[in-house]
Order: sequence, then C-alpha cells, then structure tokens
Amino acid sequence: MRSLLHLRSGSSPISSSFQLGYDAHALDPLAGLQFTTGTFYMLASSIKQLARELCSGRCVFFLEGGYNLQSLSSSVADTFRAFLDEPSLAAQFDDPAMLYEEPTRRIKEAIEKVRHLHSL
Repeated sequence: MRSLLHLRSGSSPISSSFQLGYDAHALDPLAGLQFTTGTFYMLASSIKQLARELCSGRCVFFLEGGYNLQSLSSSVADTFRAFLDEPSLAAQFDDPAMLYEEPTRRIKEAIEKVRHLHSL
C-alpha cells in the first residue's frame, strides 16, 4: 500500500490517496503474503482515522493487484465497510487454516512507526 497526502502550500493535506495491493491476500497466487480480508478492514479503518485527522476525511483509493477473485471481492467490500462504519464480514471469508502467521500485529507496528516518523 502506497500513500500520498496532497498538500496545500504550508498547510494541512487537503486529501489523501492510497494504492491498495490486494494481491497481498493469503489466497492470492502472486505476492505470497499473509493478509486476510480482516487485515484489509483493519488497514482501511486506520486509513479512515488518519484521513479524518489530517484532511477532513477526504480519501481516494486506487485498486492495485488482486488476482484471486474471491479474496479480491471480499477484501474490497470489507475496505468499503470500514469506511461506511459497517462491521467486517471477514469471519465469513477468512479461514485461519490458510495462514501460517496473521500479520496484523506487524502491520500495526509498521503503521505506528510511520506515524512516529512523520509526527502524526
């Protein structure tokens, strides 16, 4: 996931954009990562909060990757559920047996590290 905060000169960001690589899902054949539908929901919730704090909630997503149609559709739908303050349906899609490690803890640590580095 790459992010770009669009800035006004000498001011707060006016919007944010995010490229989400859904090929990070554990079921996707390309990346070989261990994201789940729930992971994307958690990331979207964090992005939503960050956008609220920095740019009045304005956010644009760009879809990147995602070659397993089942995991792609469930993860994109859960991303929107997070932004609409609806509960995640990840428990209906994610099978813990597909994982060798759930990356949520590491993702949260990375987000906190970035926030600290950028004084957010």
